Amino acid sequence: MLELTPILRKAIVQDITRIARDKYIFPEKGLATAQAIQSHLEHGDYDAILSPSVFADRLTSDLRRASSDQHWSVQFNATLTSALYSGEDEVSEMDIELLKESIYRQNFGIARVEHLLGNIGYIDLHGFAWIGFGGAGESIAALMQLVAHCDALIFDMRRNGGGEVETLQVYISYFVEAAPVLYDSFYYRPSGETQQFWTMPYVPGKRLPNVPLYILTGGATGSGGEAFAYILQNMRGATVIGQKTLGAAHTTDLEIVQGHFQVEYPSGRSISPFTRGDWEGVGVIPDLAVPVEQALSVAHLRALENLIHSCQDEAIQRELTWDLEIARCSYAPVAIEEAQLQRYAGQYEDRAFCIFGGALAYARLGNAPQKLVPLGGHRFLLPDWSKFEFALGAQEQAAAVTISYRDGRPDLTLTRFLP
Repeated sequence: MLELTPILRKAIVQDITRIARDKYIFPEKGLATAQAIQSHLEHGDYDAILSPSVFADRLTSDLRRASSDQHWSVQFNATLTSALYSGEDEVSEMDIELLKESIYRQNFGIARVEHLLGNIGYIDLHGFAWIGFGGAGESIAALMQLVAHCDALIFDMRRNGGGEVETLQVYISYFVEAAPVLYDSFYYRPSGETQQFWTMPYVPGKRLPNVPLYILTGGATGSGGEAFAYILQNMRGATVIGQKTLGAAHTTDLEIVQGHFQVEYPSGRSISPFTRGDWEGVGVIPDLAVPVEQALSVAHLRALENLIHSCQDEAIQRELTWDLEIARCSYAPVAIEEAQLQRYAGQYEDRAFCIFGGALAYARLGNAPQKLVPLGGHRFLLPDWSKFEFALGAQEQAAAVTISYRDGRPDLTLTRFLP
């Protein structure tokens, strides 16, 4: 166990204050942060700390408090991190294989892909795994082609904590034409250099430069997840729905001090070519603020409404309107008591409706009854096929039913046989 002597504590603080002064992204704030840490040392605030791990945690808290920047981190004896950044041959093949296995089991951050009502694609991304991992590029290309013919896309970034800039670049490139577009720049204070990020002139498969984009965000959306939302919001007019994000725009570097302590510090910042700023400290602000748990339903319904409004094809518009009613019902199910359902039960020419398992069911020509889904009012759904709307007569009992079909066949109205 490393002995945390007064001399070692002072040396560690001196190294950290040097990093804050010379390498922190904002020079003035870096100087103030260095002075705050030095003041803690001089006032004896660290004298009673004997554990290196406890000292690292205290330094992390003080650095973050002094700079109002959550990117600062001090760790003690993180062997894998130390080896990676110091160039030592301490990373075993087993460590590398375990890392790869973890990435593979997370499916490169691709958590879920769905085809939603209205030909809308839904992609739940939990991170941006390094594109250099075997299979990562192929998986991303396959994902993007799976949704390539959707009329709108919803990207769920509510659990996305970030990842690799090269992978983010691939995703962003799918949403512009082939001509490269500058979408971000990063200024790095330690070198004084500014690195530009452009979209790629080639991506596998079909590009989607005009597809409407909806991006779901929340307080757990961080770093690269925020970049995805911020860039596409400002470059492509993507609609961000949910809650504001974490507010972590800075890039970090790592330096090992006194042989055992790893200091991660903010060294670079994003400079958007569209806003001339970034989302550090404030988060990506949603265009439509809703509770995080409601973001998907709101986005899906909004996408359907916008597609209906912009659609010029009457047949497709009718289908979208059909889907919108079903989608609304799926997100806010309608419950009808069995006593109320009785008003619809009966024989309507060659069709019959009965109560089956507590639900209204439909049958024709002696076939087994199929349960219907309430849509509200006096409307019911036979999933993916028909909708039924009952007309009430005397004593609030159904007198007729109108059947409409998804495939566009003419509506059919049937009269109820009354006893």
